[in-house]
Amino acid sequence: MGLKSWFTKKDERQEVIVKTLKIQNQNVGTTGTEIYAGYLAEEYLTKLRSSEQANEFDKMRRGCPQTKMCLSAVKNPIKSATPEIFIDSDDPAYDLHVDFIKYNLFEGMKTPWSKFLREALTVIEFGNSPFEVTHKNVIESKFGSFTGLNDISWRSPKTIERFNVKKDGTLESISQYSYGDLGSVNDISADYLLLFGMDVEGSNFEGISMLRPCYGNWFRKQNYLKLNAIGIEKFAVPTPTAEVPLGKEGTPEYDALISALESYVNHESNYLIHPQGWKITLNNNTYDPQKVEVSIDNEDKRMVKAFLANFLELGMNSVGSYSLSNDLSDFFLAGIEYIADHICEEINTKIIKPLIIMNFGEQLVYPKLRFVGISDKAGKELAEVLSLLSSKQFITPDGPLEEHLRKRYKLPEMSDVDVRKVETGGGFFNLSEKIRAKLRERES
Repeated sequence: MGLKSWFTKKDERQEVIVKTLKIQNQNVGTTGTEIYAGYLAEEYLTKLRSSEQANEFDKMRRGCPQTKMCLSAVKNPIKSATPEIFIDSDDPAYDLHVDFIKYNLFEGMKTPWSKFLREALTVIEFGNSPFEVTHKNVIESKFGSFTGLNDISWRSPKTIERFNVKKDGTLESISQYSYGDLGSVNDISADYLLLFGMDVEGSNFEGISMLRPCYGNWFRKQNYLKLNAIGIEKFAVPTPTAEVPLGKEGTPEYDALISALESYVNHESNYLIHPQGWKITLNNNTYDPQKVEVSIDNEDKRMVKAFLANFLELGMNSVGSYSLSNDLSDFFLAGIEYIADHICEEINTKIIKPLIIMNFGEQLVYPKLRFVGISDKAGKELAEVLSLLSSKQFITPDGPLEEHLRKRYKLPEMSDVDVRKVETGGGFFNLSEKIRAKLRERES
């Protein structure tokens, strides 16, 4: 066989292989989520299924200081971060879209942004946090006539009874059973639903609460606290005993003695009476409440570990170091950024993009929400980093960078009024007049 014919046969064989490749355009399998008539059965503890789990987690966050600390450690960095609307384009035509979204999210809704964010972060303790989205038509505004957000209204996970799923595994609606003065029974369509979920797998739209791994620790701790309270109450005060002389039973003196004993034990029967000549021995109880406290502390520590917040334990019992705390807190903050990114992703996909399409049509790029400053170092550390980068000419101090830093640290916006010249020897924040002129041109 010649060299030429060998190459020819190889090419023909390759062509045959390409022609036999197969594709599939429809799913055959399913997500496998165990769900019956909208009721999820993924959780192995029946007490933590459906709305019952939300009630249990609500007890944890309301009544347990350790749970409150862990939740605050996750939520507060996101609450204190700066929400920012940006777009991946230098085209000034898109500035209108950015301003439009800023107005709708931060000014135009009935629910203030800060309240919406607090309610959205309940996804951490409940595993899911649903919102019903409504719109409104606005005439004669600074954006002209437009369709904007009326409100993004929270629907408590404690009132969500069922997650109604289509055959293909996508969410069709949720069934809400709420009681009291604001009670009603409704099915809210997924078309008007903004649903945040923690660790959602397949069609399990219920999510997995960050409190779920802590539930066993919390449950045992409640029992330990009760045992400790009972033990302290029972054995902190000694049991009084009285010896009654023969023949004195049923006399006024006997009644007076019983009254005195009852007063001593708060009118309960925690006392002993024995006649003269009879002997009753009380064994000393060895109950030590401190041992139960150790068990309670161990459960608290396990709860902290479930939140990856080990750095909160440092300093207890003189254990831990500053450098270790920095390492652990950085790891923890990276996890918090993941939660913030999830919230942004849902808002970008379900709120911002549809709003732009409604009012401006399909676009090549769309504005996006992000949280800035969650894992920022202290101001001094950041200033040192920026100074080093600018002195080595890795970054250039310009208007957008200064504007970004002002937003991140909640400083006033740049202004040309009463500007004082600061002699910094060409330092990082010494912007040239050329840059300031460019900024004024951009604002106009």
